[in-house]
Formats: sequence, C-alpha cells, structure tokens
Amino acid sequence: AAYMSELRDEVSRLKEELKSKRNAKQEALRKDLLLYIRTLPEKEMKQLTGTMSPDVLQAMKGLVNAVLGGIAGDDDEDGEGGGAGGISPDTVTEQSGEAMAQLCMWQLVVGYNLRELEVRE
Repeated sequence: AAYMSELRDEVSRLKEELKSKRNAKQEALRKDLLLYIRTLPEKEMKQLTGTMSPDVLQAMKGLVNAVLGGIAGDDDEDGEGGGAGGISPDTVTEQSGEAMAQLCMWQLVVGYNLRELEVRE
C-alpha cells in the first residue's frame, strides 16, 4: 500500500512538472515572437509590407484598430474613456505580453492570408 502511495505521489509530481514545463515553453514562444518583431531593423520591417497593396495594409490596420477599440471599450465601463472612437495614433494602452503576442499572431495570419488572396487575383 505504501509503494502504491509513493507511485501516486510520483505520478502527481511528474504531471505538475510537465504542466509547468509546457507553460514555460508556451511563454517562451510568445516572448520570442515579440522579441523578433521588436528587434527587426526598420529596413526589414518595411520589406515585410513593401509588396502589399494599400488595401491589404488598410485591412491589417483595421484589425488592429478594431482590437484596440475593443480594449478601450472594455476600459470604458465607467463612461470616462474614449471608447472605440478614442483610439488615435497617440493613444497609449497597457496590455500583457500575451495579449500583444496574440495581436501580433493575428496580424501575421491575417496579413499572410490577405497577401495570398491578393497574389491569386
């Protein structure tokens, strides 16, 4: 009985360790994406969007504006914030690294898909 109890404890400990390592790996991937985007030289950053049409760029900017507008709307429950109409190029928001990584990932996916559709036409 004591041996079985030890085995159960060991299994529980290993499950927790595995969960912890998975979470750490996911966080590292999120940070790597943000780090990569932050450290791109301006020339390379321009190359990423240089071949896109103004329509695709506008659609991508629209996604960011909609997400940021939603964030501002979430903070607007007291009626004091600017809401979706209050987001401007000078607006400063504070979000977690995870939220920004998710926004970057959406941008990558949407931009890629829009560019693929554009090339097909």
